[in-house]
Amino acid sequence: MNRKKLVNLPKVELHCHLDGSVPMKTLIELAEKEGYTNPKEEMRGAIAPADSGTLKEYLSSFETILPLLQTKENLTKATYAVIEDANREHIVYLELRFGPLLHQRQGLSVKEVIEAVDEGIRKAADDFPVKVSLIACALRHHTQERNTQLFEEVSQLPEGMVAAVDVAGDEGNFPNEQVRRPVSTARSLGMDMTIHSGETGSVDNVLSAMDMGTRRLGHGVAIRQDQDALQNVRAKDVLLELCPTSNIQTRAIPSFKDYPLRYFLDEGIKVCINTDNRTVSNTTVTDELMICIAHCGMTSTDLKQVMLNAITYAFTDEGTKQQVIRQIEEQYVF
Repeated sequence: MNRKKLVNLPKVELHCHLDGSVPMKTLIELAEKEGYTNPKEEMRGAIAPADSGTLKEYLSSFETILPLLQTKENLTKATYAVIEDANREHIVYLELRFGPLLHQRQGLSVKEVIEAVDEGIRKAADDFPVKVSLIACALRHHTQERNTQLFEEVSQLPEGMVAAVDVAGDEGNFPNEQVRRPVSTARSLGMDMTIHSGETGSVDNVLSAMDMGTRRLGHGVAIRQDQDALQNVRAKDVLLELCPTSNIQTRAIPSFKDYPLRYFLDEGIKVCINTDNRTVSNTTVTDELMICIAHCGMTSTDLKQVMLNAITYAFTDEGTKQQVIRQIEEQYVF
């Protein structure tokens, strides 16, 4: 598999954070617009070190980005730019996730924040053949009351504006028990759901996330060290949203040669491959797949299956799924 061919194949990405994926060019433009004195230099902090040390340190890169994403105009522009970037590597289905509560520093309501992102998605749909679904994230460090209210507000938006919900943030210091109430509310409201769990070594978070009813896990790599948890994930047919570069940066996995993709595939675990944060991790889906081919023994058959896994578990309508499946079946011929 050469890179040129891989770039041109239709691809699916399910785990992509909007704020962490705004292209550097767009961040600099937004910084100039907001009156930064040295935008290029000041935006360097948006890219996390190759070895960030911990998830908490990795997440500190977002404090460079978030001040720029506090107005409707900036949110719409950023969203459009992320989708434009994804289109360049032939992403045909993309799920963008973000925490609406992180974009209220200048007084926007949750509804206004989500509407601004939705406008960016709709504008991009006019220009690029990328189908996009939106996921609203609760943040672990926020109170259960605030996160519960967020999910309630999301449920009242027009149908289709938000496809699903998620829980993200500092998993190490805020385990799943601290988000059980908002997750329970989301389930009672009939929302589709994925939960970041097992990113920082906690098998308990993986098990509790499945107990809460999710059929998708953000990362989930902790199960590589626990056979019982791995069997549980397999038995419940749960999808792991893997993000190799990000997992190395946060030391969830020691190195690419230790990355458990091959192990998961051989054990019958459903996985997909994602960027997590295109800009913060300085990567693309193509980059991530090339890493998996080079270090994890990913074959062309594996590659096709990973894409089919992703669209099968996607938070979208059956028509979109079947359209993307046809594209994959037609073009993943090696």
